[in-house]
Amino acid sequence: MLCYEGIEIKQNNDEKRQNKAVICRVKMKGEYSSTLFTQILGEGELQLTLEQFSQPSGLEHFLTQFFALIDYQQQVNAKLSKKALIQFHSRYKYLLMAYSQVAYRELGRYMANIPNSLPLLQFAEQYQKALMKALSIPATREGHTNALMHMAGYFKRALSAEQKQLLTQEILSYRQGKTSLSAPLSRLKNYLAFYPDNYLLSQRYFSPYPAVFDDLRAQF
Repeated sequence: MLCYEGIEIKQNNDEKRQNKAVICRVKMKGEYSSTLFTQILGEGELQLTLEQFSQPSGLEHFLTQFFALIDYQQQVNAKLSKKALIQFHSRYKYLLMAYSQVAYRELGRYMANIPNSLPLLQFAEQYQKALMKALSIPATREGHTNALMHMAGYFKRALSAEQKQLLTQEILSYRQGKTSLSAPLSRLKNYLAFYPDNYLLSQRYFSPYPAVFDDLRAQF
């Protein structure tokens, strides 16, 4: 069982667990119990339907939102500063790109012009709402492909022509529905291990939720 302090979950039986968040009963290798959590209480409510819960892509989408909210609370709310907010946004660049090109551009402009006239807390609250709105609609294959292609560009000088071709082929195969997201993602991670890039290594796209859920991306 995974528990995170400071978040409250209401289950479908309306039983509340104070000061603790529990993400269903999870077994390794993608086997889940029938427990259904329908709502995260507080700002930025998240809904998880039974249909979403039973589909890997739907559950992956919910977990991405849920842990983005937890990450924001831990990394920004707990130590609010311009630096913390900028660093948080920087880590979410390619996850945002995968979810929404429009939100990716809008939030980029928003963060590039943090006004001195607006209290930072108010600015941060507006950013959080915009972030959660961007993550509220599931990412598409086209969105993931766009993010993957951009990240692949970081290796253009390090990889051989053959390696570049293999990576491009895997990304396009994913876009065409011939393979799962984990295929091009695994190749990117392998290249990143051999040719480290600090900016890419910091990207939340590679680990939007705990590793126990990683096999979800192999299922869609």
